[in-house]
Amino acid sequence: MRKCPVCDLELSAVEYEGYIVRRCASCNGHLMRLNKMKSIERVDHKTQEQLKSEASAEFSKNCTQRLRCPRCHLPMHKQAINLPVIDLQYDICTGCSLAWLDGGELALVQLAYQASSGFLNAQELKRRVRELEASPEGKAIFKANMAKLSETRHPVEEVLGEAAEAFDGVLRALIVAPF
Repeated sequence: MRKCPVCDLELSAVEYEGYIVRRCASCNGHLMRLNKMKSIERVDHKTQEQLKSEASAEFSKNCTQRLRCPRCHLPMHKQAINLPVIDLQYDICTGCSLAWLDGGELALVQLAYQASSGFLNAQELKRRVRELEASPEGKAIFKANMAKLSETRHPVEEVLGEAAEAFDGVLRALIVAPF
């Protein structure tokens, strides 16, 4: 069993957004593999209100002391969390690929991602797809427009096609021309 790098208590395995992570019951911190943290960051099962509630209930302070990795016991490095209003850092062990987030920081990481333009654009795209699939007329119009696109030759393709034909002619003339 791994111990909390802040409290030195045993970490327990818990489910968070569909992933198993280690959690400290005392300080509410989370330990997980870095790739799992990146995956959790992008999960949108919890609403922004649920994440805000979790963050405010669990966040007490950003641990500024240099922590030791619960696996290899080497010092972990601080990594900034890009939040618009508050300066936070989580701890990473690059050797073990582990991340430690203090209580509430995992919810803050998700909130930061949900405020990003990439997330908002993806949500808008999902909304449009749902809207399109719900409307048989809209779906038919979309399919008809897609069919028209494949029939139409782009002006760049036309120019490139003509250039390729001219280049082919020049190559053939060079091959058959005596030196």
